[in-house]
Amino acid sequence: MHVLLVNPDVRDKSVIYGNRMLNPVPVNLAYRAAMTSVEHQVTVIDENSTPITDFARFAEVDLVAVTSKFFGERRTGELVRGFSALGIPVVIDGYFPSYDPEAGHIGAASVIRGEVERVWPQVLDDASSGRLLPQYLGGPVDLATLPQYGPAHLPPHDYVFPVEATRGCPFSCNFCIETRYHHEAFRTRPIEHVLAQIDARTGNFVQFSDINIVGNPRYARTLFAELEPRQLLWGSQATITIAQRPALTEAAGRAGCMLVFLGLESVRPENLISSDKGWSRPTDYRMLIGRLHDAGIGVIGSFVFGFAGDTPDVFERTLEFVVENEIEICHFNPLGSGPGVPLYAEHLREGRMVDPGPGGPSHLRASVAPVSMTVGQLEEGLEYLYTRAYSREITRQRLRRYRMNTPLPGPQSAAKKRAVIGLNLAYRRAVERHYGATVSVAGAPHDAEQLS
Repeated sequence: MHVLLVNPDVRDKSVIYGNRMLNPVPVNLAYRAAMTSVEHQVTVIDENSTPITDFARFAEVDLVAVTSKFFGERRTGELVRGFSALGIPVVIDGYFPSYDPEAGHIGAASVIRGEVERVWPQVLDDASSGRLLPQYLGGPVDLATLPQYGPAHLPPHDYVFPVEATRGCPFSCNFCIETRYHHEAFRTRPIEHVLAQIDARTGNFVQFSDINIVGNPRYARTLFAELEPRQLLWGSQATITIAQRPALTEAAGRAGCMLVFLGLESVRPENLISSDKGWSRPTDYRMLIGRLHDAGIGVIGSFVFGFAGDTPDVFERTLEFVVENEIEICHFNPLGSGPGVPLYAEHLREGRMVDPGPGGPSHLRASVAPVSMTVGQLEEGLEYLYTRAYSREITRQRLRRYRMNTPLPGPQSAAKKRAVIGLNLAYRRAVERHYGATVSVAGAPHDAEQLS
């Protein structure tokens, strides 16, 4: 068989997902490509860099598999209809297919619910014999059983090589779908497997796909010690707990951690308490972010708006926090909700679900009505934050340390500075595309020289 694996186009849904520099292909596509290529021909396409515009070009494909993670619902339906019209069966998996009852009605030949790797060999066998089941139930995968993949199993990507060390998260924030999708089971991959995967990389930058790379601190310390001699640069998602342990923070910095994605969520403590995330305290953020900076680690700070405690002044307060703490990369998101998220039933009961528009849910439009402001105020607040935070003036303030001649702690200081400055320029351009406005000072050229 010729199998086509697709990551659907979600560039119009988010400033984040429109940024190729920080958006590697999901690792489950790479694992499946490695599994599939043993007996079949396989092609992997990331539509966020190479959109499919002509379905007929793939008329010789025998099976299509689409991984629909965040905001991929609409495009997944378009892909199903386009390939089904050619008589090609389409299998879908990811968050939307796993939890939304509507996933069973978009015409896919089969729906995989939950983690896909464990059932993928059966899917291939069934497709080869023409007897695909309408549904497969994935389960928590033993990460030691996952195959190694290489550049041949990935679509061309210019910036980062995806690697997975852990899966799941020991915390269960009530607005997060990822912990549920991973069966409330935090797992680690054998470190020798992780290192072999890293050594198969192309390029100089590694992006761990982990939800919380420090979910097991002992494992993380061992991994970081093994990474240190390699002197590479990498990024990952984690919880603020990485900075609550000074030795762990220092070990990550020595190991080449360039950026850590932190769900800071809110500057208001009551919002985190209501989200079952009271262990993360905004009153500690300044000290903890400073500790990360002292180790040479930059922060991708993710903030959520629309909690019951949010009033219109929260946007200005958040911008002040971002500037004062010199947050390297900023994400500003509306509170989301949908099938699979614990808050969804509460939002339905309270009548707070709103139609995000014909494009479906996104990071740019509200899908949950706030309590203490209007939907319009929420969306205007997001625009205010993005256009201000990525303006030339505030970017220079946020990246003060990157404009100085003093080396940053950790390996490859110069490369780290160039990468973070380059990311900010890419984000600025993404903000301008989404909001149709220039966010830099009028007449200022868009190049790294303006930030240095």
